[in-house]
Amino acid sequence: MSRVQQFVRRVRTQGFTPAEFLSICIGALVLLVAIVVSGGVVRLTGSGLGCDDWPNCNADKLVDVSDKHAAIEQINRLFTFAVCIGVALAAIAAWFRRPRRRDLLSLSLVMLIGVPAQGVVGAIVVWTDVNPFAVQAHMVLSLVLIWVAVVMIVRSRQPDEGERLSAVVPRVRRRVRLLVVWTWIALLAGSVVTGTGPHAGDEEARRFFGTASDISGTALVWVTRTHAAIVWVTVAIALWLLWTLRRLAHDRRVLDAALTAWLITALVQGAIGYVQYAAGLPVVLVAVHLAGAAALTACTAWLWCSTSKVVPSAREMIDSVLGA
Repeated sequence: MSRVQQFVRRVRTQGFTPAEFLSICIGALVLLVAIVVSGGVVRLTGSGLGCDDWPNCNADKLVDVSDKHAAIEQINRLFTFAVCIGVALAAIAAWFRRPRRRDLLSLSLVMLIGVPAQGVVGAIVVWTDVNPFAVQAHMVLSLVLIWVAVVMIVRSRQPDEGERLSAVVPRVRRRVRLLVVWTWIALLAGSVVTGTGPHAGDEEARRFFGTASDISGTALVWVTRTHAAIVWVTVAIALWLLWTLRRLAHDRRVLDAALTAWLITALVQGAIGYVQYAAGLPVVLVAVHLAGAAALTACTAWLWCSTSKVVPSAREMIDSVLGA
């Protein structure tokens, strides 16, 4: 019997351990972040219509790499299959995880539905000649899937049974919720900036404010300034949260890692944003900024998840002690 057959037999009879499930979920998260970057490369290189049909590349060929734009778009489409495999493995692992948990299974199903939905939105992007609203929906759905993957990872590390309770005081939870809302507003505003500027996916693609021929400095400047203002408000809320925690030792410990990660990511993102704007939006820096948006989404999900905890029941605690 081969090792693969042994592994499949073991999974069918014993299931996945929590540690194995966690590893698979982390792998799925890495793929979901990577597809954001690869999709960004398609947009930044003007390859959004490198393939003008879907699922075929064009009317004549399923796969066509005859020119640079077509090759870049094809690589991104093929990489989507890797993401599908990663997410499918996470769903399978959630079903065979021992003990099986309804919340993890539900989250894995959301991802399992979300990735094919991404394919449909991608088709709409092509059929609408890289309409900025369709492209924005494509990006936002990717960020939502990253959020779901992080929630699944965090929850998989919590006790399998027990009551879910708030891990922080109500006013801290409210500030975290406010920070989450403003972070999402900042991410949406950032996607509007991209859809207004020169990297809209194709040289002739529509922009949020006009067409490629009338991309004016005025429109891009004001959209960028609005995005920057939203980011500053978001950072101010984070600093307000940090100030609130100064006399709440327990809550500070609970949120310390996630909030620190959020602040570092947000500050680096902001710095990259200003540098890329001053440098005339070079492709490499814009790609890094896109990766930063995915990282900030993950940090925000982690921070939100940190506000709740699972407390084992008294019986489970007694069983744990007696078992030890």
